[in-house]
Amino acid sequence: MTRPVLFTLFLAFFLPAFAQAQEDAERLTKDQIVDSLQDLIRDPEIPADLPDVHEYAELVTTVEENGQTFRIWRAAIQKALDEHHGVFLPKSDEIYYLDAPLLMDSNCVVHADPEARIYAIPSLRTCLIRNRHMLPGRIRPVYLEDDSCRDVNLTITGGIWSQESTVRSESYGASDAKSSIPGSAGVLLFSNVADLSITNVKVEKGAPFAIHVSNARNVFISDIAVETNCDGVHCNGPLRRAVIQRLDVIRTGDDCIALNAWDWPQSGPALGPIEMVLVQDCKSVRGSLKDVRLLAGVLKYPDGTRIDCPIRNVVIRNITGFNYFKLYAQSPAGRQSECEIGTLENIYFDGIETELSGPYREDWKTDCYGAVAPVSILSNAKNLSFENLTIRSMPRDGVHPCIFYVGPESMAFGWTEANSEAERKKPVEVFMSDYSCTVENIELKNIRDAEGNPYPEPEKLVKEVQLSLNPNYLHTKPRGGTGFGVVKKVEVK
Repeated sequence: MTRPVLFTLFLAFFLPAFAQAQEDAERLTKDQIVDSLQDLIRDPEIPADLPDVHEYAELVTTVEENGQTFRIWRAAIQKALDEHHGVFLPKSDEIYYLDAPLLMDSNCVVHADPEARIYAIPSLRTCLIRNRHMLPGRIRPVYLEDDSCRDVNLTITGGIWSQESTVRSESYGASDAKSSIPGSAGVLLFSNVADLSITNVKVEKGAPFAIHVSNARNVFISDIAVETNCDGVHCNGPLRRAVIQRLDVIRTGDDCIALNAWDWPQSGPALGPIEMVLVQDCKSVRGSLKDVRLLAGVLKYPDGTRIDCPIRNVVIRNITGFNYFKLYAQSPAGRQSECEIGTLENIYFDGIETELSGPYREDWKTDCYGAVAPVSILSNAKNLSFENLTIRSMPRDGVHPCIFYVGPESMAFGWTEANSEAERKKPVEVFMSDYSCTVENIELKNIRDAEGNPYPEPEKLVKEVQLSLNPNYLHTKPRGGTGFGVVKKVEVK
């Protein structure tokens, strides 16, 4: 055999194996991700000489709205921040009302007693607190490497924060009264920051998001209570190195935790890759939608610039009461073309104890309209690991429940049944039902039932879905679609 032939055989048989070995060696383990983020987990450093806000009480004003008189503390708090880069808000029988957002510069601390109440007056539709130098990432790309005007070393600890909103409105939580930073929507709103610490905070009522963070690195969010009609902790990219822990969700209006590298126009001041994130020791109880979302995609700007928005190296562990894990791309309803399928890579779920039961079907290849499973995937994914997962439903008549749904969903929004076309309201497709995805590897380890027994044949919990169009759409719902999901490998460890 000649040398060229031998060399060709070497390339054909040995290089793929070598490339795979190299790739496996470069993949970060769960422990490596967690260990690399330990330096973020620490109590905030609170200066001992922070001024008490009551030292600035002469700046308090009053305003009347709806027959009520409110004492406005915004100017007093802001003056302390501007002069001392910090302020202390003690517990008080009086509410600290705000009529505009508080602005934090670099090296700034807001320390509130856990029972101090910081509320918006009824007419305020902005966030309650933000960093000063936010950038409009929806207008042009923003990058974590650009520190030219980034606000760094920000600490918010303590306080009960509330916008006093009784509805979940997308128009709440803006950066300012003019909404000059499109996509900003939070009670606590931070974008274009580094070394951000938010701890021991409770959010009541509010905007679409209780805490909204984007274009950030080195973020620590800990011991947060959310009892509101809005989302919980909502993070957009670009985001690198973040820890979200001990989130106590009493009630939310949608996602308790969201890592959205790509997002809808009204929901992200900046977008980009999300990397190196640890979410741990969180719980959700009564009245919440109990959702965790990971949304990747591709961002397209009007000038043609395209930014890939993947999510990589994330560990989500020891969380209870969360029933729905949304790992799917989702454009705004009825506008499928606005989102492209994104990439998830190296995502670890460990220690999920919740009610994980899904629909039973023998055949997941035909007419799967609107099927929803605890873990729904419409992303091009690689290395999704699920360990120490409790399944509270056993096989029924030999059919396994769908726990891991791979492929698009379909659901009609605004559909009404009527006898005539004129009376029928045209429905809108909610999901990206014509899109397809490939998941290269799903790892399952220690999958057990409610009594702690190993779940039989856990690989059968993974279902590939092929949608088909509903021929009676507009008369019956939903529309269905042409999309499908492919799983190349399921590994049971």
